[in-house]
Amino acid sequence: MSGVTLHQPLPAAELLAQTQNQRRIDLIRQCANEARESEFERRWLAVLERCAQWFSTVPLNADLYREPGGAFRFTVETAFYTMRLAGGQKFGATLSSEQRRRVEPQYNYAVFLAAVCSGLDEPYRHFAIVRQRDQAEWNPSAHGGASAWLGGSPYIVRRRAAPFAIERMRTAMLAQMLIGQELLADLDAAVLSEMLGAINPSQRPDGAESLIHKVVRHAIEVAADFDRKAQRQVFEPVAFSVPSAVHVAAAVQPVPAPTAPATAPAGASAAATVAAATPADPIVVGPPASTAQTSPSLSPVADGTVSEGIDGSGPGKTVGDVEGIPRVPIVAPDAAQAAPGVDQLGLPFLSDDPAKLAAARPASINPADVPTATRERQVDTDDFATVLKDVPNMIRELFRLLREDVAAGKAAVRWDDAGLVVSKRLVGSYGVASDTLVEHLRKRSLLVSNGNGEIIFGPRAGELILARGGS
Repeated sequence: MSGVTLHQPLPAAELLAQTQNQRRIDLIRQCANEARESEFERRWLAVLERCAQWFSTVPLNADLYREPGGAFRFTVETAFYTMRLAGGQKFGATLSSEQRRRVEPQYNYAVFLAAVCSGLDEPYRHFAIVRQRDQAEWNPSAHGGASAWLGGSPYIVRRRAAPFAIERMRTAMLAQMLIGQELLADLDAAVLSEMLGAINPSQRPDGAESLIHKVVRHAIEVAADFDRKAQRQVFEPVAFSVPSAVHVAAAVQPVPAPTAPATAPAGASAAATVAAATPADPIVVGPPASTAQTSPSLSPVADGTVSEGIDGSGPGKTVGDVEGIPRVPIVAPDAAQAAPGVDQLGLPFLSDDPAKLAAARPASINPADVPTATRERQVDTDDFATVLKDVPNMIRELFRLLREDVAAGKAAVRWDDAGLVVSKRLVGSYGVASDTLVEHLRKRSLLVSNGNGEIIFGPRAGELILARGGS
């Protein structure tokens, strides 16, 4: 057993309490938006706890999330990205409004379950997990979760010569074992069918793709992309100095011309100008706090086993990698390049010359001396308050801004026989989705039609923006 690294399993509570996992779970709690904490623990947190017991400290595969505990970290991060992507989707678009209101919460829960279960079979496909005390090999189809099977015993991770083929039906079977019939019974048959079809999604689906499949597939791509960047230490350097908000305001605000030339006092300097800092050579910065813990990896040893890689902290060190992947050096920024007494806050160093540093600093500006330009707002009429009574503030603000921009010639609308024609692209430029506007107009009988790329406002709503016969 010489040269073999033994890995220790961790209880599910410790995996859930790890910082990088706990932060994602808190965000999942916000996306779940359950009315009671007990309901979140029963439907959402319980599934994540079962995943922690299922994976223990097993890595995901040889390329992604390959550190101890990587499989569970992949599960939590993918579930979070899935919930974020699902927030802007419209599930059950072909159903009636009453049916949609009933099944949309089920779809939001279904995408979470599909994301959580998509990696259940991945460690077994890539690695042989061997229990140290009896040299038995883990088979999730027969043994269930790794944590209960290991029973606290150390284990060895061996990389397979070739990964097993992807079997989505096997992953769906494991998902039913993990989730349990109690939670699956809350889903309608159509939602359950789409969820099981989206587990372990193929990256290039054939034929029609369900919305759950699409959301989960994109979430896995996002999670994989972030982990690849963390492994390569790829972070875009900041190549410019950031001016203060006061100087930005001074640059964009119009400066009134003096009415009469003023005599400058003797010894006064010319108007101060902001000197742009010369971009320095890009430097390689370390990963942020959320990814700094992803650098440990699994690297092969002489007898074909996989062990933990080195930490990779400090110049000249490398991150251990699995077989077939090159070892990547980590370059640390040289602190000696910074000028003494200057806090760069992670930005490129301007210069070692204190005189150049002083010249690059913007001249001080008193915020009270910055001229302000206020936008003239048209006064709301009585018809404005009557027609748009009880509408949300964002719809009221849309009408107000659209009326002002049409009056100023910055926006183009037109009247036809039915009403005022407004393009959906113009509506979207004000930060309001066209579907949201259409829904509020329809509730108040202010909508004539909702065509391709255009919305026709009723006469009462259209006259709030442009009077009939106006151009």
